[in-house]
Amino acid sequence: MKRKLMMSGLLLFSSAASAMSLDWTGTYRAEWLHLDRPSLASPAETKSYGLHYLSLSPKIVASDGINIVGKFDVLGNNDPAYMDSQTGMLFGGNEPNAGDDSANNTMAQSKSFTPFRVSQLYLTVNQEYGSLLVGRAPFEFGLGMLYSAGNGAFDHWLTTSDFVAYKFIVGNLSFTPMIGRTHIMDWGPNPGMTQDEIIQVQYDSKDTGSMIGAMMARRKGSQSSNDITDTAIGGVGPADGGYSMTTTGFTFGRTWESFKFKMEAQFLKGSYGIRTAGGENIENSSYGVALEMDFPRPQAKWEGGLKMGVASGDDPGTTAQEGFFFHRNYDVAMLLFNHRLGQRDFFRTNELVKDSTHSLSDSLDDETISNVIYVAPEFRYAWNPRVSVKNTLIYAQLMANSTGTTDLKKDLGLEWDISVDYQARENVRWENRVGLLFPGGAFKDGASDLQNGFTYGFETRAAITF
Repeated sequence: MKRKLMMSGLLLFSSAASAMSLDWTGTYRAEWLHLDRPSLASPAETKSYGLHYLSLSPKIVASDGINIVGKFDVLGNNDPAYMDSQTGMLFGGNEPNAGDDSANNTMAQSKSFTPFRVSQLYLTVNQEYGSLLVGRAPFEFGLGMLYSAGNGAFDHWLTTSDFVAYKFIVGNLSFTPMIGRTHIMDWGPNPGMTQDEIIQVQYDSKDTGSMIGAMMARRKGSQSSNDITDTAIGGVGPADGGYSMTTTGFTFGRTWESFKFKMEAQFLKGSYGIRTAGGENIENSSYGVALEMDFPRPQAKWEGGLKMGVASGDDPGTTAQEGFFFHRNYDVAMLLFNHRLGQRDFFRTNELVKDSTHSLSDSLDDETISNVIYVAPEFRYAWNPRVSVKNTLIYAQLMANSTGTTDLKKDLGLEWDISVDYQARENVRWENRVGLLFPGGAFKDGASDLQNGFTYGFETRAAITF
């Protein structure tokens, strides 16, 4: 009898396995960075660190058109400030488990175990004219200047939420309503929660190379779930109202044989649920625009490109919050807007997007584009089919007087980035970058007359995708 039951179980398992397939993809990357003088002053606060990261992405094909997709962070960052990112673990560092041999810094003979985290897990049901998505999934729009799925080989950040979405597809046109939740306090009848309501419309024609998209996203948070700190945006006391913010975005692009053009614009407006000492409600009214142009030359070794953009800046003299923040995956320069620089918060990003417990020399690439206008031309040279060299010049100015100091200059200076990329194989990439920053008068902070000395950085990083 037992033998019959065992044989029946094996037959059921084998028949189920034959109807299901499991595919794995992933990325392993290692990187090391050295930044000579992030404060731009003497004595130098040198910053050097290494990171390594492994992600595994399984895809279970349960049936025709029914897939379960996940993403597991095997080497994740344990620092509370970066735990929700995909920056990776510090090379040689992790939080030891109490009682382990590795808990002893000097006498340890092994490293402690690394936490295993699930960053994405969702179901997709594909149909003839659309698809359903349910679960913790990534979200991206346009150039990724505000919402980025973090699919790049060296992307350290990502946008995810617990979504229910349905994508309607008619030819080249798609329409996607989405409901997402980023926080819920409990399972009671009236739980405090933060919810996203998103509508996205996109037209994408591969034949003509045309792309047009629009989106509207509204994030609403109840008062009980509103954890914005009063000091972050100039308020007093805890939140006395709900959070409500509406984002309206547009993107379009066109591709020709010798010219590519893409642009994205985002506009934010809403209320934080925080009041000033005078009882005024603190609101947001900000915008950001990013433009990318590329000049491919398939038969030549030289190519060119251009990035331009603007992000509105917050004026500390007003009660409103006018600062717009790009997504941290959207990099224009190696140093500027990527690492914290100078002795003041010139971009007014410290309180809103970073953990203030980390100093200039004790932080990763957690800076972002805000309160600036920039232009960044680049020139690429294909040395051979595997080696290419890229030179990028970045010039930027502040949009608003972010510190309130008299005689503040807006010139942020000039950065020159040099990159040598080696494509060993189709899925193996090695980059070496040098960034040279010649800071402008803005870093002197006007009457404060701070130091704004030259600084440089070097980075080497490799990624293997499979």
